[in-house]
Amino acid sequence: MKKLLVMFFAMISVFSAKAFEFDGIDLNAKYLDVTREVAAKGYKFDSTKGCLTGLCQGQEIFLYFNLEDVIEKNKIGQLIVEFGMPTEIKDIINIFNIIYHQTGAENGVTSYQVDNDGTTLDVASKGNNIVLTYSTPNYKKK
Repeated sequence: MKKLLVMFFAMISVFSAKAFEFDGIDLNAKYLDVTREVAAKGYKFDSTKGCLTGLCQGQEIFLYFNLEDVIEKNKIGQLIVEFGMPTEIKDIINIFNIIYHQTGAENGVTSYQVDNDGTTLDVASKGNNIVLTYSTPNYKKK
């Protein structure tokens, strides 16, 4: 259990405190530039899943980009990171409660304020996976 938590914490450390930066890539840049930089880090497009997939700290992750609900065209509204659940969701929520300010929890989704610019994070489970949804300042809520 401790090993899984340490692995998970190491994986999260790839994400900076600013959610619009992923693995050193500015998510406020144009979508094409972001996907080129992500691909340069070894992530490949999986046509079956419709996302980019790759390894992060030895863990397979899936990256989805919400380009539909955006304020500015060619920008990313949300980055959705999905990966296999290394431990129970409650343990992951406890870790995020240390790192970020929790703003809500309902219907199985725990929400966090991760930056003063309004960037938020929703954490949820989906089957045997964890889903992290980072909403950038470019995200246009439905």
